[in-house]
Amino acid sequence: STGSSDGRNQFKSGTVDFASSEIPYGLKDGGVIDSLPSRKFAYMPLVAGGTSFMYNLKVGGKRFTNLRLSGENITKIFTGVLTYWDDPAIAKDNPGISLPKRKIVPVVRSDGSGSTAQFATWMASEHQSLWDSYCKAAGRDIPCGVTSSYPVISGRGFVSQPNSQGVSGYVSQNANEGTITYVEYSYAKNAGFPVAKVLNNAGYYVEPTPSNVAVGLLGAKINSDLTSNLNGVYNNSDSRAYPLSSYSYMVVPTALQNNFTNDKGKTLGAFAYYFLCEGQQQAPALGYSPLPINLVKSGTAKIAARSEEHT
Repeated sequence: STGSSDGRNQFKSGTVDFASSEIPYGLKDGGVIDSLPSRKFAYMPLVAGGTSFMYNLKVGGKRFTNLRLSGENITKIFTGVLTYWDDPAIAKDNPGISLPKRKIVPVVRSDGSGSTAQFATWMASEHQSLWDSYCKAAGRDIPCGVTSSYPVISGRGFVSQPNSQGVSGYVSQNANEGTITYVEYSYAKNAGFPVAKVLNNAGYYVEPTPSNVAVGLLGAKINSDLTSNLNGVYNNSDSRAYPLSSYSYMVVPTALQNNFTNDKGKTLGAFAYYFLCEGQQQAPALGYSPLPINLVKSGTAKIAARSEEHT
């Protein structure tokens, strides 16, 4: 269990038969293009979910579980513009709540991760000036755009931790009050910690529940290779839509290369049919969302086409 960047790199080097990632190959990250593998491959939609904002905060000595944040305030927190929880901008999202005058401690991924890339994609799309200003101060070229490695500026009070387990585990420690991180909803759910309700385009504060993610993803534009353009998700006007909804991919081989055999292909194909159909029913209990029907149909069609090629 490592980050998306490691998964893509291992598939590219041929050390694994298949991998999982939240971002595709070919993106420019920090001036470096993530080149495509020499082996033949395809993307297979795996599971949907929301980038959630897990936090550790107390009000009146009790854990606060109803934090609401606008997209602008989330971006300002993770670019060091907002530094205290009682800031008037955050108070505007949370009327009637006396949030403590406590330092905000953003916890970010120290490894290359799909979670970082999804979060960065959203900030670059929806709050570009804030994101670019922060990246420039961190020594990155602008426009900053998508990155799987979160830029950290020394002295800003950010904490870096490896893997989803690392960031969620850090925030969930009692001693780390005031922390907030971005992580898959499942990790916050398993830790028993709350996530922020995020203001959507319809003016509602919503959580990344399976149903809200599913509604949000109805705004996604599905590309021919089954990757996606999420601008329609970020600006989905449905009152239920969670704006930071996305889905992850399996990176699967489509040729008998790198010790990938017909027998392995049959096994992987059977597993793919399972997770696209029956397996999706287990997603909500694990903190994820079932894939939209259009992705399921496209995925099964791709498996069937590959199966016929190797029959």
